[in-house]
Amino acid sequence: MSAAVEIPPPGVYTIDPARSRVTFSGKHLFGLTVRGGFALLSGRIIVGDPLEESMVDADIDADSFDTGNRQRDVEIRSRRYLDTAQYPVIGFRSGRVRPHGDGWLLEGVLHVQQATGKITIVPERATYADGVFSARATTSVDRTEYGIDTMASLGGRELKLIVDVTAVANP
Repeated sequence: MSAAVEIPPPGVYTIDPARSRVTFSGKHLFGLTVRGGFALLSGRIIVGDPLEESMVDADIDADSFDTGNRQRDVEIRSRRYLDTAQYPVIGFRSGRVRPHGDGWLLEGVLHVQQATGKITIVPERATYADGVFSARATTSVDRTEYGIDTMASLGGRELKLIVDVTAVANP
């Protein structure tokens, strides 16, 4: 097991939206990198014993899409891309945790608009102290697999996601 990933005690942990965020980077026209983020609405982490029985569910506020460019952000939230008026939440539900090398992988399902796709999340670091669990994990998604194919041939299809989560143990 990697020294950077400290497994918290078994139990239920509630994700703190104020201290959690999903950031992303992807290619735009002419190969330029665009960075931004989403806010988490809610979620929970169930740390199982054994660890393979752990589960995660989280809801992301699709309307919180932010790259720091107002015009682009409004366009991405529009019907042409995320359609946040009709689909305000992006959901993740884990399927299973499995060992991988000296660490773990979290397999699950990402639900965007009416599309669902499998993703694998790689935990990079985790710490636990005084009932608070903080973790960072990464994954990549191809936006066209979720029906977001506007300008797919001109802009980048793949988004690299970094998930930073802080969760508090339930009493």
